[in-house]
Amino acid sequence: MADVAANLAGNKMLLLKQEMAALREAIAACEDEEQKKKLRRELLDKETYYNILADRQRMGF
Repeated sequence: MADVAANLAGNKMLLLKQEMAALREAIAACEDEEQKKKLRRELLDKETYYNILADRQRMGF
């Protein structure tokens, strides 16, 4: 069961990395400061979630 959870977490982490890369590109291309602010907030949320998943993997959960 732990292998399945680790595999799912790994898949989610890969998806998050792709989403974060897309957000970084959107931020770079965006000229509207309010929209950039929203994108940065979303990026920060995804980075936080990614870091939580990475910590869980390191700890063996």
